[in-house]
Amino acid sequence: MTTSTPGDAAADATAAGPDPDTAAVLRDLATSIALLPQAPQPEGEEQPEGAIALPVIEQEGRRYIPVFTSEEALRSAGADPGTALRIPIAQLAANWPSDDMWLAVNPASEDGLGLPPEVVRSLPVFAAGGDGTGDTQPR
Repeated sequence: MTTSTPGDAAADATAAGPDPDTAAVLRDLATSIALLPQAPQPEGEEQPEGAIALPVIEQEGRRYIPVFTSEEALRSAGADPGTALRIPIAQLAANWPSDDMWLAVNPASEDGLGLPPEVVRSLPVFAAGGDGTGDTQPR
């Protein structure tokens, strides 16, 4: 999995004038559906209405919420697509839980991507057709 840190292309996408290729990748990601692996609920325990369980993985001291963009990617990570929760990535990003939680996209693949929280929170702008700068007009 590739991780982006402030100063890298993905993090710079929220600054003025993001790289057009980076903006396109983030726009594609923002408009896709995430598959969130789900662990079975303990018997007798129910989740509150509207709440979702976010899986968390830790790598090199950094916490990630893993999401997958295809059932194949989810299977290759050893998870069951039948129990995965499907949610629009922009919706997940709009309700991002923490300033220290990163997003791991397809973490089991060579093309995996790690996004810092400030980039994750900008994904709804990309889903709305913006470029991450708050400008929704094409350039």
